[in-house]
Amino acid sequence: MPLWQLFTPENAFTPEEKADLADKITNIYSSDWARENFGFELPRFYTSVVFHEIKADSFYVGGEPRNKFVQIEVVHIARTNEGAAALAGITVEEILRRYFEKVNGLLKPYIADRGYEVEFHVETAPFETWQIDGMTPPPPHSAPERRWYEENRSSPYDAAELTNDPRVATV
Repeated sequence: MPLWQLFTPENAFTPEEKADLADKITNIYSSDWARENFGFELPRFYTSVVFHEIKADSFYVGGEPRNKFVQIEVVHIARTNEGAAALAGITVEEILRRYFEKVNGLLKPYIADRGYEVEFHVETAPFETWQIDGMTPPPPHSAPERRWYEENRSSPYDAAELTNDPRVATV
């Protein structure tokens, strides 16, 4: 899971813009770019994007109302910065540089170019606290995860599928 929550003014984005932005956000994690820059591609359904439209009288920053402000909260669970850096053979600082460069470039036409201010932060939650459809997702790079990627949905798997799988990461 990456879970992206965008807290925006009402009507900041059209339905088409929301769909386009959600697709581009998903591609950060599930594309050739992700594989080349992070060493992995997540199943597309791991990424959720939720738009919360906030009324003008309900959004305050520093105790003052803000009608041109976007707050973005992201929770990462499927991979950690440390694990991605180890897999890609680069530093955590380089992972973060690449990530924020991609994110800032993606958001700019939707936010800064429209005169909105933005605050963005990422939290990492422990993998073991995550379930999909009542199942713990398969380990990174395992055969079951690859199946989930290809089918773009969860499906049952068992420990036998993980035994002696050289692709199963320990990070």
